[in-house]
Amino acid sequence: MVETPLCPPNATLVGYTFVRYIGLILDELSSQGLELRVDERQRWQWRWVGTTTQSERGFWALGEALVDAVVTRYPSVFATEIDDADV
Repeated sequence: MVETPLCPPNATLVGYTFVRYIGLILDELSSQGLELRVDERQRWQWRWVGTTTQSERGFWALGEALVDAVVTRYPSVFATEIDDADV
């Protein structure tokens, strides 16, 4: 069976959707204390307000912030428990 796509591929729409969702994610994270800034060398840096957690590398700063937000700050959301009976 050949599946028909719901809509034809559209790179512009995919790019717009991606940027829009990244914006929504950053907006939510900023309301939770994520602070983004550009340093004196014009590199993006981030930190969590009220903590000592901050970026260490400019180029990967945005990715680090997202990973930190979803994995480090909320580990229970991504925790999985393996039942010995399932192994």
